[in-house]
Amino acid sequence: MRDLPNGAELLAVAQNVLREQVLQTASLENKHNVLMIINAMSIAARQIKHGDEPERCELHAVASLLGTKCESTGDNASLRSALLDANRELCRQIRAGCAGTDLANRRALFDHLRGVARQRVLESNPKYLNA
Repeated sequence: MRDLPNGAELLAVAQNVLREQVLQTASLENKHNVLMIINAMSIAARQIKHGDEPERCELHAVASLLGTKCESTGDNASLRSALLDANRELCRQIRAGCAGTDLANRRALFDHLRGVARQRVLESNPKYLNA
Protein backbone atom coordinates (compact mmCIF):
# COMPACT_ATOMS: atom_id res chain seq x y z
CA MET A 1 0.00 0.00 0.00
CA ARG A 2 1.26 3.45 -0.91
CA ASP A 3 1.62 6.20 1.64
CA LEU A 4 -0.76 9.12 1.57
CA PRO A 5 -0.97 11.54 -0.07
CA ASN A 6 -1.03 9.62 -3.32
CA GLY A 7 0.29 10.89 -6.66
CA ALA A 8 -2.92 12.64 -7.68
CA GLU A 9 -3.17 14.34 -4.28
CA LEU A 10 0.46 15.46 -4.48
CA LEU A 11 -0.21 16.96 -7.90
CA ALA A 12 -3.21 18.82 -6.50
CA VAL A 13 -1.14 20.25 -3.64
CA ALA A 14 1.62 21.30 -6.03
CA GLN A 15 -0.93 22.90 -8.38
CA ASN A 16 -2.44 24.81 -5.50
CA VAL A 17 0.97 26.16 -4.46
CA LEU A 18 1.71 27.18 -8.03
CA ARG A 19 -1.69 28.85 -8.44
CA GLU A 20 -1.93 30.53 -5.04
CA GLN A 21 1.69 31.48 -4.40
CA VAL A 22 3.99 31.22 -7.40
CA LEU A 23 1.57 32.59 -9.99
CA GLN A 24 0.74 35.58 -7.82
CA THR A 25 4.39 36.59 -7.54
CA ALA A 26 5.60 35.53 -10.99
CA SER A 27 6.78 38.14 -13.43
CA LEU A 28 4.60 38.84 -16.43
CA GLU A 29 6.98 36.82 -18.63
CA ASN A 30 6.72 33.77 -16.34
CA LYS A 31 2.96 33.76 -15.71
CA HIS A 32 2.31 31.95 -19.00
CA ASN A 33 4.89 29.29 -18.12
CA VAL A 34 3.36 28.76 -14.68
CA LEU A 35 -0.12 28.43 -16.22
CA MET A 36 1.20 25.88 -18.75
CA ILE A 37 2.74 23.86 -15.89
CA ILE A 38 -0.53 23.98 -13.93
CA ASN A 39 -2.43 22.79 -17.01
CA ALA A 40 0.05 19.95 -17.65
CA MET A 41 -0.29 18.86 -14.02
CA SER A 42 -4.11 18.91 -14.37
CA ILE A 43 -3.92 16.64 -17.42
CA ALA A 44 -1.53 14.29 -15.60
CA ALA A 45 -3.86 14.14 -12.59
CA ARG A 46 -6.86 13.28 -14.78
CA GLN A 47 -4.85 10.59 -16.56
CA ILE A 48 -3.82 9.12 -13.20
CA LYS A 49 -7.47 9.18 -12.10
CA HIS A 50 -8.68 7.35 -15.23
CA GLY A 51 -5.72 4.95 -15.40
CA ASP A 52 -5.44 2.86 -18.54
CA GLU A 53 -9.16 2.11 -18.75
CA PRO A 54 -9.80 4.61 -21.61
CA GLU A 55 -7.03 2.98 -23.66
CA ARG A 56 -8.38 -0.50 -22.95
CA CYS A 57 -11.87 0.57 -24.02
CA GLU A 58 -10.47 2.18 -27.16
CA LEU A 59 -8.53 -0.97 -28.04
CA HIS A 60 -11.65 -3.12 -27.65
CA ALA A 61 -13.64 -0.69 -29.80
CA VAL A 62 -11.01 -0.59 -32.56
CA ALA A 63 -10.71 -4.38 -32.52
CA SER A 64 -14.48 -4.61 -32.88
CA LEU A 65 -14.43 -2.21 -35.83
CA LEU A 66 -11.65 -4.21 -37.44
CA GLY A 67 -13.37 -7.51 -36.72
CA THR A 68 -10.32 -8.81 -34.88
CA LYS A 69 -9.69 -10.29 -31.49
CA CYS A 70 -8.46 -7.87 -28.84
CA GLU A 71 -5.04 -8.99 -27.71
CA SER A 72 -3.59 -6.88 -24.93
CA THR A 73 -1.53 -7.95 -21.99
CA GLY A 74 -1.76 -6.40 -18.57
CA ASP A 75 1.20 -4.04 -18.82
CA ASN A 76 0.85 -0.50 -20.09
CA ALA A 77 3.59 -0.73 -22.74
CA SER A 78 1.93 -3.73 -24.40
CA LEU A 79 -1.46 -2.04 -24.24
CA ARG A 80 -0.13 1.11 -25.90
CA SER A 81 1.69 -0.90 -28.55
CA ALA A 82 -1.43 -2.94 -29.36
CA LEU A 83 -3.55 0.22 -29.49
CA LEU A 84 -1.08 1.96 -31.77
CA ASP A 85 -1.03 -1.02 -34.14
CA ALA A 86 -4.83 -1.28 -34.13
CA ASN A 87 -5.26 2.44 -34.81
CA ARG A 88 -2.73 2.30 -37.64
CA GLU A 89 -4.71 -0.53 -39.23
CA LEU A 90 -7.99 1.35 -38.78
CA CYS A 91 -6.46 4.46 -40.40
CA ARG A 92 -5.14 2.33 -43.25
CA GLN A 93 -8.61 0.92 -43.82
CA ILE A 94 -10.21 4.37 -43.69
CA ARG A 95 -7.72 5.70 -46.26
CA ALA A 96 -8.31 2.68 -48.48
CA GLY A 97 -12.07 3.19 -48.31
CA CYS A 98 -12.61 -0.16 -46.59
CA ALA A 99 -13.97 1.16 -43.27
CA GLY A 100 -17.53 2.36 -42.86
CA THR A 101 -18.68 0.89 -46.15
CA ASP A 102 -22.29 0.45 -45.06
CA LEU A 103 -24.50 2.61 -42.88
CA ALA A 104 -24.15 0.50 -39.72
CA ASN A 105 -20.35 0.36 -40.01
CA ARG A 106 -20.17 4.05 -40.81
CA ARG A 107 -22.26 4.85 -37.74
CA ALA A 108 -20.09 2.60 -35.53
CA LEU A 109 -16.94 4.24 -36.88
CA PHE A 110 -18.35 7.72 -36.30
CA ASP A 111 -19.44 6.84 -32.76
CA HIS A 112 -15.99 5.42 -32.02
CA LEU A 113 -14.13 8.45 -33.33
CA ARG A 114 -16.45 10.82 -31.46
CA GLY A 115 -15.94 8.80 -28.26
CA VAL A 116 -12.16 8.90 -28.61
CA ALA A 117 -12.23 12.65 -29.20
CA ARG A 118 -14.52 13.13 -26.19
CA GLN A 119 -12.20 11.09 -23.95
CA ARG A 120 -9.22 13.15 -25.05
CA VAL A 121 -11.06 16.38 -24.30
CA LEU A 122 -12.14 14.98 -20.91
CA GLU A 123 -8.46 14.64 -20.04
CA SER A 124 -7.07 17.74 -21.74
CA ASN A 125 -9.83 20.34 -21.23
CA PRO A 126 -12.97 19.04 -19.49
CA LYS A 127 -14.37 22.57 -19.06
CA TYR A 128 -14.87 22.69 -22.82
CA LEU A 129 -17.46 19.91 -22.63
CA ASN A 130 -19.41 21.82 -19.99
CA ALA A 131 -19.59 24.95 -22.16
